[in-house]
Amino acid sequence: MDALPDWNDLRIFLAVARLGTISLAGERLGIEHSTVSRRIDRLEAGLRVVLFDRRRTGYSLTEAGHALIPHAERMESALLEAVEESAGLGVRVTGSVRVGTPEGLGIHLIAPGLAELHREHPELHVQLMPQPQYPSLVTREVEILITLDPPEVGRYKVARLTDVDYSIYCSPGYRDSHPRIRELSDIAEHSFVDYIHDGSLSGHFRVLEELTPHPRRIFTSTSVLAQREAAAAGMGLVALSPFVAELSDDLVCVFPGQSLVTRTLWIAAPEDLLRIKRIRVVWDFIRELIEQRPQCFRRNG
Repeated sequence: MDALPDWNDLRIFLAVARLGTISLAGERLGIEHSTVSRRIDRLEAGLRVVLFDRRRTGYSLTEAGHALIPHAERMESALLEAVEESAGLGVRVTGSVRVGTPEGLGIHLIAPGLAELHREHPELHVQLMPQPQYPSLVTREVEILITLDPPEVGRYKVARLTDVDYSIYCSPGYRDSHPRIRELSDIAEHSFVDYIHDGSLSGHFRVLEELTPHPRRIFTSTSVLAQREAAAAGMGLVALSPFVAELSDDLVCVFPGQSLVTRTLWIAAPEDLLRIKRIRVVWDFIRELIEQRPQCFRRNG
């Protein structure tokens, strides 16, 4: 190696490693893809290693590329911390933090809860991404992720938030116009609203199949809120958590006070990013927000 690598080249290297293509990296960084390619070539020449396998489908890290990642990320984190300190941000909290959440949780619990955080830190900008499919921590699409599927490998901090109970709900009209449900086996004779299970969603969303092996689905959606609206309109039974089902009184619980399936909700973030104050503040706020609202997640017997 003739000279130390340029930080901008390492920043581009991280973007390509996270996003997988030079075009996506260029879009994220606001530079031409030809510049991205040229900077990667320069970095490899300076380090005298090949960092990526170039394929038609994109760029994949070589062994040397994987080895460089933690060092480049530590430099990235150190730079962000230095910017905070030099700008006098050690006391006040400012900047943006992207948070990925399950759809219903993000819209109906996290979003209204953020009003309190804004009052405390008016210069902090939280970018909330409540989506049916989780945004990616690997590509740094988000800095904090609330998920049923915590990362099992990689340099992430992962903490358990809470257990989430699921039960069966329907509209009062559906309940009154269909055969009475006395026990769990009775639901097999009913119609269901559920997720589209096409491989894009986590297996943790297959709640319904744990309750009845061959549910008769008459409406499916990637959106849990669309499922809720369909069930509230009387289309069928739906398996929901309390924080989605109990937004209003247009759904009733078929098995009052009973949890039929329980999942665990996790929060995760890259370890290096949690050294940055604004990331830590949002991480701590979310954990406290959920801890203060156990009734949103657990059914009381």
